[in-house]
Amino acid sequence: MVGIDILEVARIDNSDAFINKIAREEEIAYIKSSPCQSLQAQRLTALFCVKEAVMKALEMGKNSGVVFKDIQLCHEDSGKPYVKLHGKALEKYSTHFADKKIEVSLSHTENYATAIAILI
Repeated sequence: MVGIDILEVARIDNSDAFINKIAREEEIAYIKSSPCQSLQAQRLTALFCVKEAVMKALEMGKNSGVVFKDIQLCHEDSGKPYVKLHGKALEKYSTHFADKKIEVSLSHTENYATAIAILI
């Protein structure tokens, strides 16, 4: 299964309410650790894209009960991104895809962010 998402950085809601709705504490700290607002917006947009891509790859539609905070973007020491699943996302993964590994990749520029999630 594959999921992909792309979004214009200018379209992302940078409000604290939106960030708190979609991001876990560790993700918020990562976003806010950026030295400039532009990069923070890019990171937030990429975070949203990763979560959307993972939901698509795991076939988690609007009625699945999965919320954005159920999918956590993490980074290895090398910077390589990976995801941790929680709540309903972890339940669905464990039930239907436990034999698969989730690989993610993301990229962002001043104007766009994109992410892909692949189950292998």
